[in-house]
Amino acid sequence: MKTIEEVLNKLDEIIIWCKENQNPAGYFACTYRTMTAQVLKNIQQKKFEDNPRMILLDVAFAQRYLEAWDNYSKGKKCTNAWFTALEASKNKNLLILQHIFLGMNAHINLDLGVSAASIMPYRKINPLKKDFDNINTVIASINQKVQDTLNKICYPVDLIDQLSNGKDNAVLDFAISKARETSWTTAVITSNTPLFLRESVINIVDYAAAKVAAQIISPKILTPALLKELKKCESGNVVKNIEILESTKDK
Repeated sequence: MKTIEEVLNKLDEIIIWCKENQNPAGYFACTYRTMTAQVLKNIQQKKFEDNPRMILLDVAFAQRYLEAWDNYSKGKKCTNAWFTALEASKNKNLLILQHIFLGMNAHINLDLGVSAASIMPYRKINPLKKDFDNINTVIASINQKVQDTLNKICYPVDLIDQLSNGKDNAVLDFAISKARETSWTTAVITSNTPLFLRESVINIVDYAAAKVAAQIISPKILTPALLKELKKCESGNVVKNIEILESTKDK
């Protein structure tokens, strides 16, 4: 793969498969597709410092997710963070937001930093920092769209939205921005690690991301009883939920 358009086509294929198989892994795939399309739009509008480099980063970034998806689907080994996220699609008790956050955790806390280091020369990651930060702004710009679609399939999200006058977007903004701060640290460490040792560093980051995934699945701040009650407030129609999230790309 060499273009973001190819990435979007692959994501569409995953989303179609998830709908056909009523698989909640499609929740993250839809969210990721929306963000990827927005990055492409900004590249086309030449809003980054180095737009060709951003294409390289976006494709390298996507390939890690697509490779994990392909390996998991074939019963092959994938990173622990992605295995946990994709395996969680079998858990019918998880909230839609939990599925989305599991994907974001694996893709941002693990994949993004590793991908950034992979496209830059050894120990020369710093020139990428400005564009790396610019992605936060790009993603924040579509958070309201994602929020609007979540409101349609999860009553608690809509309720919080009304009570906070939309300021609950800060939850998504915070989760993403904090994850990206972590991923930049990963990028710097990985970039400054000799190639023959990088796999060991990536494994350490993967281990940490898998620990975060476990906390997303069983959050300490929410009791199992409360999670169960929140689950009752969600639409249980996986296909319809995916279609609503997928519609974000058309807004």
